[in-house]
Order: sequence, then structure tokens, then C-alpha cells
Amino acid sequence: WLSNLESTHWLEHIKLILAGALRIADKVESGKTSVVVHCSDGWDRTAQLTSLSLLMLDGYYRTIRGFEVLVEKEWLSFGHRFQLRVGHGDKNHADADRSPVFLQFIDCVWQMTRQFPTAFEFNEYFLITILDHLYSCLFGTFLCSSEQQR
Repeated sequence: WLSNLESTHWLEHIKLILAGALRIADKVESGKTSVVVHCSDGWDRTAQLTSLSLLMLDGYYRTIRGFEVLVEKEWLSFGHRFQLRVGHGDKNHADADRSPVFLQFIDCVWQMTRQFPTAFEFNEYFLITILDHLYSCLFGTFLCSSEQQR
């Protein structure tokens, strides 16, 4: 099982994402400087890095309400392509646009809650509930790729 996990490079990706967010948070906090964060398209790695760095910098986002605001602001309002990345409404399961970007973000948050449990108002059950509804299609939150589509 561990060799299968290692072959996916999942944990390497999680480590790199967290290291990038930490670098941003350090530049803002210690360097007292502004940081521009933008991946090639602006809706995948950008949301991961900005969300995680905000979690590191501001305790408000480590509350239940603050985390909801963070996801709404950094992921939904800025147009993360949930429909493409998760594949809702798409019968083509081999689609190259599918990517676990939001799942990686939630995994990174989980890693942070494990390292600093008293810094967060929520735990893994809250994160699991979010992931359940990412795929449940029960609510419209994660079904579309933009405010206009929602």
C-alpha cells in the first residue's frame, strides 16, 4: 500500500503546496511585503497557495465561519473550475481537465490541523463533510465553475 501511495507522488505534491504557502506567509509576515500569486491560469495552484497562506496568517480563517468565507472568496468567487476539475455532469471519465486540486487543498488543511489542532475551530470531520458534498451534488456550491453558472 505504501509503495502504491509513493508512486502517486501525492505526498510530495502536498509538501510542495504547503512549502509554497509557508513561503508566501513568511514573506507577508516577516518581510512585511505584498506578494503576487498567480499560476498559469489563476484558478488552481493560485487558490491553493493563497488559501493556505491566509489560513497560516489569520486565525479568523481557522474558524468554521472563516473557513467558509475563505472557500467562498478564494475558490468560488475567483472562479475555480469545479465542474471541470471534479467532472460533475461529464460522462467522459478520461477527461484531462479532471484534477484533485480542491482535494489537495483540503488534505493540506488536514495536515495543518494535525500539526496544530488547537489553532483550528474545526477538525477532520468538518473537512470530510466538505469533501462529501464536493462529490454529493446535494448543494449547488461545487457544481459549477463560476458565479454566473451557479
